[in-house]
Amino acid sequence: MNILLIGDIYSETGRNVLESNLQRIKEQYKVNFIIANGENIAHGNGITERYYHFLLDNKINVVTLGNHAFGNQDIFNFIDDAKVLIRPLNFPNNNPGKGYVTLKYNDITITVFQVMGRTFSNNVLDCPFAATEKLLKEVKSDLYICDFHGEATSEKIAYGLHFDGLVNIICGTHTHVQTNDAHILPKGSMYMTDLGMTGALDGVIGVEPSLIIKKFLTGMSVRHDPMNTGKTQFCGLVVDIDEHTKKINDFKVINIIE
Repeated sequence: MNILLIGDIYSETGRNVLESNLQRIKEQYKVNFIIANGENIAHGNGITERYYHFLLDNKINVVTLGNHAFGNQDIFNFIDDAKVLIRPLNFPNNNPGKGYVTLKYNDITITVFQVMGRTFSNNVLDCPFAATEKLLKEVKSDLYICDFHGEATSEKIAYGLHFDGLVNIICGTHTHVQTNDAHILPKGSMYMTDLGMTGALDGVIGVEPSLIIKKFLTGMSVRHDPMNTGKTQFCGLVVDIDEHTKKINDFKVINIIE
């Protein structure tokens, strides 16, 4: 089966890029299952029920979030009823929503979960390593797929090597910059430090450049208005995994610039 993982979809541009490219990618790579990061889909900060259903309408199987999970207040109106929407597993237990979802594809049980890195993070977080170990003990599945939402490359790489052979696919999100290190780890897990983003190419991780440049030049706080003009990018990864052996056959990095 072919699994498509899509990097952070950023605001209106990201939504438009998704719609204009997804069907072609699905046909080209014979995609069977899709996971997309949607924590920036609503004006670059959070997700709304409308855009959650937009992703479902585009045949996304699982939507992941991240540090901006609760960035839009509308999330609290629907997160507990959203069956395939997940926030970081290592958020405190009293947070709304869930950290994983288990689905069936043909006769395969697939568990998709998200953890968030603690390095350079201001969020209150449990240990992502311990949270994953607990999940693997308590949730039985044929395939485990992790979206590691984090800043530090070292933390993501360490996590990938620690769970190599236990979690089938480990791909990072959050930095919005696609890394050139997609590979199969020594014990067989698929790994990539960051999928990249889906949205404006020449913004500063999706934001109008002039605003962020001003912030760096002056130290002043600025609005993070999304960039909605210029070239665009669709970033992600397709993983071909054997339905019987659960081994990775092949993979293809997706980086479409238009």
